[in-house]
Amino acid sequence: MSVVKRLAAIALGLAALWPRAASAQEYLPAGAVYVGSGIEGAGRGFQRARTRLRIGGELRVDEAPDEAIFAAVLVDIEPKTAFGGELRYVHTIGSHVAASAGAIAYLAPGTLLGPCAGLEVRVPLASKTYLVAGPEAAVFALGGDLPDNVVVWQALFQLGFRADLK
Repeated sequence: MSVVKRLAAIALGLAALWPRAASAQEYLPAGAVYVGSGIEGAGRGFQRARTRLRIGGELRVDEAPDEAIFAAVLVDIEPKTAFGGELRYVHTIGSHVAASAGAIAYLAPGTLLGPCAGLEVRVPLASKTYLVAGPEAAVFALGGDLPDNVVVWQALFQLGFRADLK
């Protein structure tokens, strides 16, 4: 083997071993605002649910962009006012559908706590903005605002706006 070929082989080997900058995971935040209403029940019968304003943020990482954590502040605006929050795991199914499940809690004027789940369809408005619509269900099994031995449930339809912030 000639000297030139040996030097070329050594140079190629060193280039292959040269340390590269490691790419760290990148966070992919999103923000969302929803308005929803539907029906709710407790014991016998059901009635129209309160109208809810939901303002939240979602955080994903680029290594698993279909998985996210969503946290939101809840404000019931009519006919009675209430305040709370929710924390959800979100899984994107395809490019325009997302399913979520987590916990929901109202803290004022009384306390309610339970599981929640939802499904949403995301209709693109621009490259990073979406019109969002879909059903949501919640069951309140714990809390100081529950009637005796009764579980409160809600089935809502939500309409909103979502924007990827990065």
